[in-house]
Amino acid sequence: MKALHNFTRSDTMVDLGPLAAPAHPPWRIIVPTAIACYLAIVQLLRFRAVRILERKYGAFMSDPYSLNYKQAAEIMRLHQLYDTPFLFYFGTQWALVKSYGMATGTPLLVKTRQLCDAGRVGRRAEDTAILLIELLCGDIDSERGRRATARLNWMHGRYEARIVRTDYVHTLALFVLEPARWIDRYDWRPLTRLEKVAYLVYWRELARRMGFLELVPETLEALEEWKQAYEAEHMYFIPQNRMVAESTVDLFLRGMPTLLHGVMRSLFVSFIDEKPVRDALGFPDPAPWAVALTTGFFRLRGLAVRYFFLPRAVPMDPLARPGKDGRLYREARFVGFEPWYVANTLYNRVMLWLTSGGKVAPGGKYEGRGYVPEELGPAELENMGREEVLREAEGMKDFAVLRGNEAMGVGCPMGFGF
Repeated sequence: MKALHNFTRSDTMVDLGPLAAPAHPPWRIIVPTAIACYLAIVQLLRFRAVRILERKYGAFMSDPYSLNYKQAAEIMRLHQLYDTPFLFYFGTQWALVKSYGMATGTPLLVKTRQLCDAGRVGRRAEDTAILLIELLCGDIDSERGRRATARLNWMHGRYEARIVRTDYVHTLALFVLEPARWIDRYDWRPLTRLEKVAYLVYWRELARRMGFLELVPETLEALEEWKQAYEAEHMYFIPQNRMVAESTVDLFLRGMPTLLHGVMRSLFVSFIDEKPVRDALGFPDPAPWAVALTTGFFRLRGLAVRYFFLPRAVPMDPLARPGKDGRLYREARFVGFEPWYVANTLYNRVMLWLTSGGKVAPGGKYEGRGYVPEELGPAELENMGREEVLREAEGMKDFAVLRGNEAMGVGCPMGFGF
């Protein structure tokens, strides 16, 4: 009996042992499953918008040069505002820096002092950014778009006798080709051929409104060949190139602690990865560590966005918003160097304090009163040319592509994303 009792107790203990073991905590299953589901959703949605866009414009895939500029504008919105806005604007910024290597253009920039005077270069940079945003992200057939184009023409017209017209084409080529080069090399996806051609189609329309369309090559390949040939002839070092470039570097370093200026200058030079451009600007070859750091950062960023981030659901739209007074006000987060045309509100003061380390704030010498396109440009020209600009803007209504009796709109930029 005793043996039977011992056997029963031992057998019972063996049977109950596994049941008494603690269960795995639920999070060990839930967390990996949630991560796997999230990553799967990222992969499912990452290319959805560009595929929808290509289906919508499938009829143009064989000949994208037959797009009109309104269709091109809608196609551009995907990479400008949703998929690759960071490197699009970064590449556009570096297109401007590279243009300072042209010996045909920098003497005029130095003479006007707009890019060499520390007191003027910040506003010049902000005005340039605003005009580009109005023309590239807005509707060029709208009232503000036509006024921005007319204002740009008026400012260029003041120096018409001293501007080499082919320099316009070279700058256009940089604006078309340089953002695509940065995106293709470092972003989470390269631009499609449809997107690249659409951008050229759109810029050719801008060239038509600026009066030099006949000089612009009609294809991307021809534009690239023209650019290389033009640079081989006109891109070389003169002291004015270095003066404008150094002024730009100083502007970038303005918000940095002095201790970091040497490091940041090396990083700045590493962004200029073409030796002929560096030579024309008077910059030395970048340090190997700077090249490795910038290349590594951009590649790592591209991989992270590609595999770990959901597509942007809200556009990164930098267009200034109309105020109650009819003027246009920029958002503090889109200020590059100086807060011109930013409303003097508590929110903007806090945002600019955080982003600039307390060095700049709206209002004061930056006025904080917004802008209208016909007043953009150097402070001394703010009240000049208004009537001429408004007259030309009115005449630009004839440029609009029409559908029946109505000007074509660019459509909802969200239409291809969801």
